[in-house]
Amino acid sequence: MKKIDPSLLAIAFSHKKLCTRCGTCVGVCPTRAISCDEDYYPVLNPEACTECGLCERTCPGGRVDFKQLTELTFGHRHDTHAFDGHVQRTYVGYGGDDKIRKQGAGGGVITALLWDLLNRGVVDGCVVTRIDPQQPWRGQVYIARSYEALRESQQSKYMIIPVNEVIQSLLQLPGKFAYACLPCQVHGLRLYLAENPEFAKKIHVIIGLYCASSLEPFVAEEMLACKGIPFQTVKNFNFRGGQWPGRIRAILKDGRIKRLHYSNFKDGAINYLTYLYSPERCQTCIDGSAEFADISVSDAWTRDETGKYLFESHSKLIARTDLGVTTMLEAISCGALIAEDVTQSRAYKTHKLHTVKKGMKAPLRVARLHHEGKVAPLYDRAAPRASRADIWAERVESAIMALGRRRSTRMPLFKFLTSRYGTLFVKIRQWNKSRKYRNK
Repeated sequence: MKKIDPSLLAIAFSHKKLCTRCGTCVGVCPTRAISCDEDYYPVLNPEACTECGLCERTCPGGRVDFKQLTELTFGHRHDTHAFDGHVQRTYVGYGGDDKIRKQGAGGGVITALLWDLLNRGVVDGCVVTRIDPQQPWRGQVYIARSYEALRESQQSKYMIIPVNEVIQSLLQLPGKFAYACLPCQVHGLRLYLAENPEFAKKIHVIIGLYCASSLEPFVAEEMLACKGIPFQTVKNFNFRGGQWPGRIRAILKDGRIKRLHYSNFKDGAINYLTYLYSPERCQTCIDGSAEFADISVSDAWTRDETGKYLFESHSKLIARTDLGVTTMLEAISCGALIAEDVTQSRAYKTHKLHTVKKGMKAPLRVARLHHEGKVAPLYDRAAPRASRADIWAERVESAIMALGRRRSTRMPLFKFLTSRYGTLFVKIRQWNKSRKYRNK
């Protein structure tokens, strides 16, 4: 078998645990020598590989150069250590189309922005994800070219989907495209746009999603197995179905809806999923706000002094580039997006939970792993100054997440936490939240 120099390949072929499974190496390979396995790790066909080094140069797994990405995105090398990154304007809003708003997890703002671009002919298609119609416990990337096709992409899909593998299809298609993806996928895409100026002309705008962590691609399969739901009976799977903020549930072919946990998205199973099903590479990612997208989107979880949400079924949108600002304003002016400018509001300067997880714990974890001589990504950002409590919190979180690496410990824990006995933890969480606001 032909031997390939690993220094010319994406990081997965030398250090698998550093692979983000973003799909960039699959999408950019000029000879299609790379494909994905069942868990979306890249697989190489050595006989087809020409050792061009393109997959290595565009891989966002082993090393992330924030100054380089800053220059590629904003035209300068002045990196910011603020969690939200470079911000021109901040909005809170929802989709102007009633169907889009109601079907979206956070007001349907990403779909609203994409539909506005598609409807006005600014783009010819939109790169988005959906639950796979043939395997409704897995996700897939596709190119939406119509209103109906875009609506299929609504609802959050928290499991890993190698979005950038779609680059291979885009290379063969004429026209311009809007691109919705996660932070690591934005990194890989930006690197490839710099490598291929002709392809760069095809990508009109990049919309990034805030991300605390993706989940292993088999998370929905194991949830269904825990609840004894046969795969062949499932028509669809929602992470945030029903009334906002939504619940994790399975839609069966006979029309029945099976809830897979108690309480809602904010207080229920999702809090355990991010510990038990968080991939190792996600645990060492320090970009939680899609810093290098033109527009970044997150849920608007801001509460008032009594603990009540200020904006239910809304999202926060950060316009980072001139193109991002223009895209937002055009969508607002024609009513595709209903949004309020909150740029000057301190309440929207950052996202507290993401800041702690990605802005403090993840950098501390990376620094600790390097100190211990273990494999971890290389960043051109140092870990923030931390207290003993911060250091202890990182260690505890890492120990809990380590339990999720084995099915023998992961499955029983998840089954217990999503059972009626696990509601005690939900009630404790809700009580703790209410106590904070009572004490203000």
